[in-house]
Amino acid sequence: MKTSIASESHIINNKEYTILGVTKSPGSFGICNTTIQRDREIKETFFIGHEALINIIQKSVNDKYSNKILHQISTIERCGDFSRRVALSCTDYFENNKNIQAALEPVLDYLKNGLYVIYENEMFPTDGGGSFFWSSYMMSHEFGGSSTFSSVCKLDYDVPPAFLVPTEGLSTFNDKSLNASIEKVKKDEEAVGLCFHLTGMFCALLSNHHDVAAALMLNKKVRCLVIEPIKYILSTNDFEHKKTSDEAENEKYIYTCCAKIPLSKISQPLLETFFITRTCETGKYTDSVIYNSEKSSHLKGKKTLPKGIIEKCDKLPDCEMLQSAAMISYLSEEEISALLQGETMLNDSYIINKNYYTSITIALSYLQYKNFSRFLEFAVDILKNEELSAVHQYVATRLQPIMNEKISIMFKEILESENPVYGPIKTLAEKYTKRYKAYTETPPEEKTSRAEAVPMKRNLENEINALEMAKRIQSSKVERNLN
Repeated sequence: MKTSIASESHIINNKEYTILGVTKSPGSFGICNTTIQRDREIKETFFIGHEALINIIQKSVNDKYSNKILHQISTIERCGDFSRRVALSCTDYFENNKNIQAALEPVLDYLKNGLYVIYENEMFPTDGGGSFFWSSYMMSHEFGGSSTFSSVCKLDYDVPPAFLVPTEGLSTFNDKSLNASIEKVKKDEEAVGLCFHLTGMFCALLSNHHDVAAALMLNKKVRCLVIEPIKYILSTNDFEHKKTSDEAENEKYIYTCCAKIPLSKISQPLLETFFITRTCETGKYTDSVIYNSEKSSHLKGKKTLPKGIIEKCDKLPDCEMLQSAAMISYLSEEEISALLQGETMLNDSYIINKNYYTSITIALSYLQYKNFSRFLEFAVDILKNEELSAVHQYVATRLQPIMNEKISIMFKEILESENPVYGPIKTLAEKYTKRYKAYTETPPEEKTSRAEAVPMKRNLENEINALEMAKRIQSSKVERNLN
């Protein structure tokens, strides 16, 4: 029986989304629930046929904002002719200008029954924290930005997927293929691909892995056609922001990472497909996928990647920057000045968040992504303000990998200062000063420029301590105002 596919298009915020309803499918491609110990974790697996490719594990069973563990356990090369089908679809869409349904037919015929949204999006070939996507998933570990819903933006803001997970094995990487892709991308001005949404800000890349690596080497964009399963319904009551006149009381939406689409705009047949299929996990391949998802990884060995690839990944945005940019459309000088004075409100409205520490981390991420020079000024001004010692540790840690003269001067002043508030960060200042000295003495051709989007590794213990200090600062302000 041939797979039945119904589709319709929607324009939301000037971007086109294609909604697809898939029924009567053999269901040999998609994500299924492979949880075994339901009281300990939730595990989903991206699969093609009997092959389990990527495990997605949520350790906190009841926390939809907790990040997940992603682990590549097999490769698309083991999935028969699926690679050929994906390559054909990619060529038909991007080069032959076929419409989405016609171009993706070789792939959609095998997609699990359900409702999907398909759209184009720019992707970054990293793991969301500065590591190359093709070398980040051989060991299972937690990835920032992988939670079901953004812990920064909650449900109010749409955070499109931006990071890639490989489906080809690193063993397939070779210089000959990379060089061929470099010549191709030079002519095309960008790399393209087809990917499947896994969770949060992560998609599984199904094609053109070498092209994506070439785009990184050439500082070109990566544009992908994303297939995203639709599994969630939200209402306006789930959002924290105040409802606008355009939003009806308790209006229902289907949730995608890029947009929330009102149920009232979806045709009845597609809604029926959604409600019938969204909780159904059984299929002819489910048992074998569950079995294969428990196996140890088929991936073996490591390859040395070109130095340029590793260095260039450091310059790409990380998950915190993109989440913050989704949450803040603009940060005015007046708002920045208020934050530098330790305030969270301006004109009776919260600038970013009622928690000062959170406001600073989001503001820094936003500025680092949108306006790097302003980010440097803001970070240095925070360190100069003695009353903002609650966030000094975070700022000093974030600045560590960035080699910049302004930062070096600031840390030298901190080392020379006798003010006790700088005691906790003097070790960081000393380490930075030594690294910067070595950096300035390194020949230009050997330098690794890291002065752009630098990933931040969170230190929860420091954050907790800083929050306590922030509370004390706030309390002292209140006491001063009362006196």
